[in-house]
Amino acid sequence: MRIAFGTSGWRGIIARDFTWERVEAVLDAIAVHLLSKGETGVVVGSDTRFLSPEMAADAAG
Repeated sequence: MRIAFGTSGWRGIIARDFTWERVEAVLDAIAVHLLSKGETGVVVGSDTRFLSPEMAADAAG
């Protein structure tokens, strides 16, 4: 699974590159990194793009 990040964030096409499975993989990696640094919180946001609110809600737990 290859996830490409550009200068403005994650790049890809919904349902091909940007899938729920990959969202979960990125969320897991972010959580592991933050916990390794002693962080215990994160701000989650969304915008008006397709499925953004649903993916933000998933990220927020």
